Amino acid sequence: MESLTLRNCASAFLAGLLVLACGLVLRPRRRPRYPPGPKGLPLVGNMLDIPTEYAWERYYELGKEYGSDVLFFRVLGSHFLVLNSAAAANELLEKRANIYSDRPQTVMLHELTGWDQNWAFWEYGEGWKQARKMFHQHFRPSAAPQYHQKQTKAARRFVKLLLESPASFAQHARYLAGSAILDAVYAFDVRADDPRIALVERGVHTLVEISRGVFLVDLIPILKYIPSWFPGAGFKRQAAQWKDAVDATYSDPYRQFKTLLRNGQAEPCVAASLLSSSGDEPSGALDDLLKSVAGTAYVGGSDTVSATLTTFILAMTMFPDAQAAAHAQLDEVLKRTRLPEMTDRAALPYITAILYEVLRWQPAGPLGLPRRLMADDEYRGWHIPAGTVVLPNIWAMSHDPGTHAAPAQFVPARYLAADGTLREDVPCPADVFGFGRRVCPGRPFAQDVLWLAIAHVLSVFRMEGPMGERGEVRHSRLFTPGLISLPEPFACSFRPRFPGAENLVNAGVVG
Repeated sequence: MESLTLRNCASAFLAGLLVLACGLVLRPRRRPRYPPGPKGLPLVGNMLDIPTEYAWERYYELGKEYGSDVLFFRVLGSHFLVLNSAAAANELLEKRANIYSDRPQTVMLHELTGWDQNWAFWEYGEGWKQARKMFHQHFRPSAAPQYHQKQTKAARRFVKLLLESPASFAQHARYLAGSAILDAVYAFDVRADDPRIALVERGVHTLVEISRGVFLVDLIPILKYIPSWFPGAGFKRQAAQWKDAVDATYSDPYRQFKTLLRNGQAEPCVAASLLSSSGDEPSGALDDLLKSVAGTAYVGGSDTVSATLTTFILAMTMFPDAQAAAHAQLDEVLKRTRLPEMTDRAALPYITAILYEVLRWQPAGPLGLPRRLMADDEYRGWHIPAGTVVLPNIWAMSHDPGTHAAPAQFVPARYLAADGTLREDVPCPADVFGFGRRVCPGRPFAQDVLWLAIAHVLSVFRMEGPMGERGEVRHSRLFTPGLISLPEPFACSFRPRFPGAENLVNAGVVG
């Protein structure tokens, strides 16, 4: 009788466990609470909601539509997070950098076109840390003064080119950026027609083109094994052409410099320091690392610097009051007797304010480079799954009316106190240079070369755009879409603004 009771109790206990287990299995699972975003469609998710052009503006509008500075998208099993505010970006990309510092890896960019040579695109790990440390040693703020002479030389050649052929100002801006960086990295004294300038432009152009497209091979990686001759494999043939350009961009200047170094003809520069610190002539993985560190310097800076400078020229034609205020301060300090030097920076706060406003008004990289979340995360009660691609919307942050009054207007005075000095509480818009461990380490160099270029152009020229019937400036105000955004082609005249300006330029140009 006792054994029967025990059997009954055991059976009842097991039956209870079975019922509980079935309940847990059959109970509807709670779906994670994701950040706001479009609902999406079955199978494809938000594929049709992802903008293909001017994505920064569309994400900004979607943020207002959903009342959120954080947006979430799902596309074919992948997750995307857009950050429209500096607050969200600082919380995730700065304070939680230990899990938000990775980069997504794509087949087209990293495997087929050679952009795995750019250390800034590497996954977060020891290789990336080593490359960044090398780069930072040569471009940290304390190293900036050693490049001022080279940057000044580039700025003065730039204004000389504007005197000679002003209609080609956009091309001259690309020359300024490329020449200043090639001089710093390799001590190459390049002129406007130097083929190495065109070489860098071709390489960077491939990156811009890749950023504009969505490639099926990135969604279905096995397609990378299709032969180039196979029908429908046009992407492989295009990728091969892009890879040739990228390989040449990284390898040709590096190889030329190593030859000069071997022959005892190299001058002091970043590459010389990198190679000398490696001891014997490097080979294999070390050689690839040094080439990546050197090459990424000019690849990473050439297009953003030239785009920012072209945006500055556009802004001066659209907002002549800002230009006039800059002219007045330059005349007060320089007396129209000399060209500016970096040592004049403290006495020319309005020039610095113009630089800050150009960076904010239309960032050259309106969408920051994507990050990849390395582990599941929770933010404001939302679940963000590991592997999510995170996009900081720099343009939205720069146009937040809560931070920047009248954000569409170009107002350098927002950075100035009543006495004309720079405001400490409104610093340079650092968001444009990135966040956390992935912040641009070349920021001091870029800001210095831009400041010198802007100061030189304003010292010498009065810039005017095409005028309408009532005197208004005619511009589409459209900027190009893509990874790097710069003004669509526009006309601008450069008129020397006082007698003797040309003489100052001719006397100041070196070589």
